Amino acid sequence: MKITNFEQTGLERVAMWLDSYEIGQLDEQAYKDALRTTNIFFVAEGINRIASTLLCELKASYIQQSQRYVSMTEDGFVLPDLSPADMEKARQLTNESFELYKKMSELKPGEFKGRPKNENYLHGIPIEDARYILPLSTKTNICVSMTGDKLFDLFRMLHEYKYKDVFLNFKQQLIKNLPKTIVACLPKESDRDKYKDALEDLYEPLIKQITPAKPMVLLDRFANLDLQVGLGALTSTQSKTSSEILAAWGDDATDKARKIADRVLGYGHYSIAEQARTTFGMMCSLVTYHQQVRHRLPETFREDLLSILLDIERPVLVPTTIKDSAFYEPFLQLIEKIKAFRIYVYETYGQDKAYPFLLNADQIKMVTSTNARMDAIMLAERTCMNAQWEIRQLAIEKLNILRELSDVLYEKALPSCVLGKCKEGKLSCGQQAQVKEYFAIRNES
Repeated sequence: MKITNFEQTGLERVAMWLDSYEIGQLDEQAYKDALRTTNIFFVAEGINRIASTLLCELKASYIQQSQRYVSMTEDGFVLPDLSPADMEKARQLTNESFELYKKMSELKPGEFKGRPKNENYLHGIPIEDARYILPLSTKTNICVSMTGDKLFDLFRMLHEYKYKDVFLNFKQQLIKNLPKTIVACLPKESDRDKYKDALEDLYEPLIKQITPAKPMVLLDRFANLDLQVGLGALTSTQSKTSSEILAAWGDDATDKARKIADRVLGYGHYSIAEQARTTFGMMCSLVTYHQQVRHRLPETFREDLLSILLDIERPVLVPTTIKDSAFYEPFLQLIEKIKAFRIYVYETYGQDKAYPFLLNADQIKMVTSTNARMDAIMLAERTCMNAQWEIRQLAIEKLNILRELSDVLYEKALPSCVLGKCKEGKLSCGQQAQVKEYFAIRNES
């Protein structure tokens, strides 16, 4: 891989300022404050998807190459450094996954305009479904734009022992592009796993509630979301305190708060919805997890990637189009071979070299905390028919749960065509009437 198009604003100014201080004279918070308004941009070309997924977890801004454009050539993946015999086995399995991907997503003969639709595929399996067989060693390109203070979290991740092989070349190239004075103040080691076991003990009861049969679970919430938002709306427009308002409302508090929230949200003042918070558990494929972290909005705790790698009994997520095809058995057989090989790599070389053999179809569990404004934005995008099927399915499931808590707060958490005009333009699904009917039924229930 290589880092290209590197550009920065303000780093040289901060580096010159740091020259007047001795290393260690300032603490981390001072360094972060100095870098907070600097800007960094670069493109990581030929990085693999395990690295790009971890980068997206840092909550900067990312644009990544769609997997519909990945190269299925011999150099279309980035493998760890293994012995010659093991490298040959790794190449063989990776090439098998690429070949199966190409066979499953083969197009029918003839020409068509624009992006292929399901009916354009020979076996009815679109690229979006075929990619579930691809390992995270698959190459991609990613644009990164970030403020300088995020370098601290980035460098901590780059120095984690479990990712050392994943980011070896990336770290070396990034350092070459940064002023030496800046690099000198960045972390040289990571203790992010210091309390890993304690945190996993804390989250274990929540993680256990998430299962393949129940992949979207409401774990916690404020007792009365409408009341929280209604009080928030009045805080800026009333001289009375919240306790005085509640005393005056008495038993009608919830109804009055709901009407106020409805009215103020109708004005377009959506910030009040941030007062309502929920915590959900979610299980999804690594395809959808990558899409989830790219939103950057929720606060998330995910299980360690090693637990996925070692859990050989955990089922993978198989798209229906593959289940209903002649490729189902070859799909499962190849996955079992890759799972066995990555366990071998882990036991022989360590976890950092095994991660690239995680698969898009592998499932991960996470706990996410969001507010109603965030959810309205995310769900409006992800309930659209053009959203990838898995994340759309989960989004609709979450929306149904949230609307049981408050139909007011999540009234606009719907595809744009339900509320007015489709915003997809030429890429519109053409099913606006069906989509409106689908969500109208749920609005009346």
